[in-house]
Formats: sequence, structure tokens, C-alpha cells
Amino acid sequence: DSPNNPTGFQFQKTELQKLVKSFVGLIIIDEAYGEFSDFSLSGMVKSQENLIVVQTLSKSFGLAGLRLGYFIANKKFTDVFNRVLQYPYPVSTLTIESAILALEQSAQMKDAVQIIKEERKRIIENLKKYETFEVFDSKANFVLFDAHGSHKRVYNALAEQGISIRTLGKIGKHDGCLRVTVGTKEMNSKFLLAIRDLLG
Repeated sequence: DSPNNPTGFQFQKTELQKLVKSFVGLIIIDEAYGEFSDFSLSGMVKSQENLIVVQTLSKSFGLAGLRLGYFIANKKFTDVFNRVLQYPYPVSTLTIESAILALEQSAQMKDAVQIIKEERKRIIENLKKYETFEVFDSKANFVLFDAHGSHKRVYNALAEQGISIRTLGKIGKHDGCLRVTVGTKEMNSKFLLAIRDLLG
């Protein structure tokens, strides 16, 4: 994953480019959260036959229920995939029409993603003010932070105010970590004020 789920971590572009150029086998990069990051490797597929970049309309377009993804690859691979994957699993007409409608709104999606990036930065900066938290840098539409043993108290206090965040439990050895999805400015402000009132 680049950015990674559930941390939001993304490798440096130069590191990934070096890996793709030096590795002789097939490399598949999952960029499900790619629109929220600063770069994509999709521009390398023409020159790097071993690279496949997988993306989705689930995250930035808000179409998680549609379950529609796509890949970007060298023509050598796209020809094979078109023959093998189209049948017996064709994409439904409803899904195709929904995707076309969503893609026609790309400009609005990019504006919304820019706001999410700005709000993500605001959340990270504010959470880093509290010694209680270790905040992970994120290039996705969420922020992961380790509450160092106070995760249940923080989670419950937020839930009492109608603020829903996610506990990760043992997922990826992130026990004690909480994850907040970047929402609207108003939602994010409510979250940050609740944290301030709890820990201020």
C-alpha cells in the first residue's frame, strides 16, 4: 500500500522509483489512497514493464459500495488482463455508468481532496501538541495516533460526544492506536475541541 492502510505512511518517491527500476520481477503498487498523497507512480508504467499501479474510486470519489477499481500498466499487461479478467467477471453496466458519472466530477473531487489535505495537516499539528499522543505522519484521508494506554478513555470520551473514531486493537501491532478520518472543517474542529477539553 502506498499510502499504507492503516498508518497512512508513504515511502519517498525516489525510494519507490529506485525499487521499480532495480527489481526484475513484477511490482504491484496499491494506490487506493493515492489521491490524498503527493505523488503517484502511474507515470512510470510506460517505461517500466514490471510495474502495475492499482487505484480505486472507493476513497476519493466516495464510492466504497461500488467496489470499482482499476489498474494502470504497460500495454503488455493490459492486453493480457483484458483477455483474462473481462470474462467470466464483467463489470456491470450500473457500475460503469456510476464510474463515468463520478469521473466527470474529477475537478470537484480534486478540490475536495485539497481541503482534506489541509485539514489532515491541521489535525496532525494539533494532535502533536499533546505529549500523550504519538502522531503518525499520514498521506491518506485519515490520521493514526498512539494514545499510549489512554486509548479507551479517549475513545469513550469522544463517543459520548457523538464523535466516531476507530480503535485498531491488534491490527498490524497497533494496539492502543486510534484513527480519525479527516472530515469536514466543522467535524474536525469538533474532534479537536473535544480532545482539547479532555487533555487540555
